[in-house]
Amino acid sequence: MKKVLLCILVVSVAVLTMAVTEITFWYALSGVSGESIKAIVEEFNTSQNDVLVKLVYSGNYADTAQKITAALAANTLPNGGIIPAGPIFTGARGNFVLLDYILKDPEFDMDDFYPAMWDYSKYEGKICAVPFNISTPVFYYNKDLMRASGLDPDNPPQTWEELLEAAKAITRDTNNDGIPDIWGVDMADTPWIFKAFLLQNENEIIDVSTMTPLFDNQRGIEAAQFWKRLIDEKAMAIGQHSLAEKMFLGGTLGFYMGSSNRIGRWQGTTNFEFGAAFLPAGKVRAIPIGGAVAVLFPKTAKEDEATYRLIKWLTTSENAAKFAIETGYLPTRRSSLELPMTQEFMASTPMWRTAFEQMEFAFAYWHFNEMGTMDSLIWEALEKIERNVMSPADAMKWLSKELKAEIEANLE
Repeated sequence: MKKVLLCILVVSVAVLTMAVTEITFWYALSGVSGESIKAIVEEFNTSQNDVLVKLVYSGNYADTAQKITAALAANTLPNGGIIPAGPIFTGARGNFVLLDYILKDPEFDMDDFYPAMWDYSKYEGKICAVPFNISTPVFYYNKDLMRASGLDPDNPPQTWEELLEAAKAITRDTNNDGIPDIWGVDMADTPWIFKAFLLQNENEIIDVSTMTPLFDNQRGIEAAQFWKRLIDEKAMAIGQHSLAEKMFLGGTLGFYMGSSNRIGRWQGTTNFEFGAAFLPAGKVRAIPIGGAVAVLFPKTAKEDEATYRLIKWLTTSENAAKFAIETGYLPTRRSSLELPMTQEFMASTPMWRTAFEQMEFAFAYWHFNEMGTMDSLIWEALEKIERNVMSPADAMKWLSKELKAEIEANLE
């Protein structure tokens, strides 16, 4: 009898084991953001017994992009992941499987997501990912430095010209060695902020009908000329962008333009008072979206279904709100804002409203294969401008020419 029972038990365990679908899911976020994702996935694993998610940290955005590229070539992709530039690795390769699942799922409310976030999840106008950790660049200002410079700490700059003048007022050489040790404005992600400048000057990134870069349009050149004015008029240091965040947190930078997720990260950690506002406007207000999206890489039908279930879980109203509150990223769903936990957080952290309200001006430009190359070229063009290697006009012409050549080479 014991042997029979033992056999039944072994068979039962084997059947249960066979019923579990295991999937591998990559994520490109570390620190608090990574811990939040892990907690949400662990809850998914314990909420049911037929899917087991193996969560793998894939490194930062650049590392993850390289790993996904290598995995595509070697046919060793995970089942899915939270991936930067996700449409380049899905839609660009004809993978719109995730959209198929969404469209046949009556419970998935696409209208609950913000339209600009869906735009960020498209390739050539078609959805191939689901918005997840989304942020916009916001304008952080050191109220103490503003006061010390004779500026009103309750009225941060609203326009490019106001930014230039306020940043010049903050920049100063405190030890009289001829080199400023307090600077007015800077940013770590120069390509992201420069794209904001382009959009604010009513200049598109690329002509999608011909895939022609538009940096060398007159308004693109004007954006580059303003960048040069920040340097020439001693509002921004030359080539110190990698130090910008440390300088701001150290109290030696008046204004920092960077991800809205810093609101949650910095709140209560600085020894000075700071605020957050919309990016100063050019001709218009326009804010480029950043972050990563949830993607599905097709395998077997069972694995694909399991991966979709995980992505659906990650992006529920409750989990979108939980992730946003814990990390400072934006909630991707309108319904998330109606939840008590979100209302309480917004009441206790009013600066967070800035990032959300700025979504009115959010813009997701057309995804294309050479976006990574584009950002590298933008960085190089700005370096040339800052160091007087090229004029703003010549640098924008060089940038457009180099990117166009890269696009055409990949079409051959």
